[in-house]
Amino acid sequence: MNILITGATGFIGRHLVQRLKQDHHTIKVLSRNGVRARQKLGVPAFDWNYATEEVPPEALENTQIIIHLMGENLGGGRWTDKRKREIYESRIVSARKLVAAAPSTLECFVCGSAIGIYPGEGEGIYDETYAVPAQGSFMQTICRDWEMEAAKIENKGVRRVSIRTGVVLGDGGMVDKLLPVFRVGLGGPVGHGRQWLSWIHIDDLVSVYITAALDTRYHGPVNAVSPKPVRYREFAAALGKALHRPTFFPTPAFILKLALGEAAALALNSYHIAPTKLLQEYGFKFKFTDLPIALEDLFGKI
Repeated sequence: MNILITGATGFIGRHLVQRLKQDHHTIKVLSRNGVRARQKLGVPAFDWNYATEEVPPEALENTQIIIHLMGENLGGGRWTDKRKREIYESRIVSARKLVAAAPSTLECFVCGSAIGIYPGEGEGIYDETYAVPAQGSFMQTICRDWEMEAAKIENKGVRRVSIRTGVVLGDGGMVDKLLPVFRVGLGGPVGHGRQWLSWIHIDDLVSVYITAALDTRYHGPVNAVSPKPVRYREFAAALGKALHRPTFFPTPAFILKLALGEAAALALNSYHIAPTKLLQEYGFKFKFTDLPIALEDLFGKI
């Protein structure tokens, strides 16, 4: 297949490109720095500044699948008004422009999303049947509008899938930020530690993206999380065990809120999410369903 990817130099994108290359697909990417992306990934790359430019027509030629991962890092510090605008527009504006420029050859548009579309509180279990409110938190607003922009591609007869991703375990993302603290024995649960954490191994997430792109049964929102979420304190204990380090030092919630403001919700919210469509509709087979095994696979040899 002829596949165009945005956000390909990021954590998820790098792993996705590597797997697609192994499967001998034709890959090209859009990046703010095409030269750097080409050198880093070893595939054709085109410059694109989503904020000021339209999608380069040459990047879209003969494209059958677009996988849209582009978006400013959510965990890049305190969410000032300027930062929130960058986080929002990098996802919504870029998706809008991709949909508008979609070529006649396009068969599938796979777009990123996140479990932040769910309330993030309480003990309730949420799946894709959840009715997203018109008014919600900043994360809910981002994800809702992101999915709405992506869904407009369906007016062109193109299949659309929005991947609602949980906490991704791998050599990047949230765990990358936690590793230095845990390696010196200062890791532990955040806040009270009872909040739910819905996670997915990077290998499984890449498989979800590729399967969603190629399997015509996949459509609409899809929760990309392991079927076995854990409490945050269980996660901290399992990560410490994988790294052979103690986990005695919880991080009080008020410290995170002082340091990060509204962005502290990424660690303090509770997301108990079920991958209902993956399991019951599509029969997706997870490689990693148990957190200790997933962490041992990733970090046990450190």
